[in-house]
Amino acid sequence: AACGGMAAELPAVADVIVGPGEPYAKELRLLHHVFETADAGDAASVCAAVERFGQESLPGSSRWLKVAGGPKAVLLSKAASEAPVDGIAVEIGTYCGYSTARLISARAALRDRQHARRNHSLGVDLVTVEVDAAHAVIAQSLLIFAGVAHEVEVLVGHSEDVLPWLVSRLGMMPHGPKVDLVFLDQRGSRYCADLGVLE
Repeated sequence: AACGGMAAELPAVADVIVGPGEPYAKELRLLHHVFETADAGDAASVCAAVERFGQESLPGSSRWLKVAGGPKAVLLSKAASEAPVDGIAVEIGTYCGYSTARLISARAALRDRQHARRNHSLGVDLVTVEVDAAHAVIAQSLLIFAGVAHEVEVLVGHSEDVLPWLVSRLGMMPHGPKVDLVFLDQRGSRYCADLGVLE
């Protein structure tokens, strides 16, 4: 219907079973769990489903879910809700999009409370960088389902390559945004170098 055609129901597709040990099995099972148990368009419900998956599906196994959940999620949301909202937030290390959804939700709530509008021309409120293309696709899918993908740009690549490009891009915009908040959730050996590029 978007292109003038008739809206048509798509045929159902059979569930694809991802077996243990297959590449990205844990992350694909997580995404399936979110689609089955969370409410579409509700980022809080999506984040709760991610945390439930980590607590219910992985205990006792050698696998774990690397998300900033529980007390870390509270701290992350608090930091995002206290940061300015004139510019953008930058996250390095997207993984499956859990912390991205938390960050953008907290920033949106703050913007609403302050009746603030975006003061820049980037078109998004958060830019997140993920080195693994499969994780980036899973994160984008999660963010679409959560209803926040329109506020987020997911960039794929190594931070050492992507951040200089991002800084250059922001600098070329007439009313380019400044960076209000940075969440470093990648390899610790990159923290100082990545912050140096963003300063």
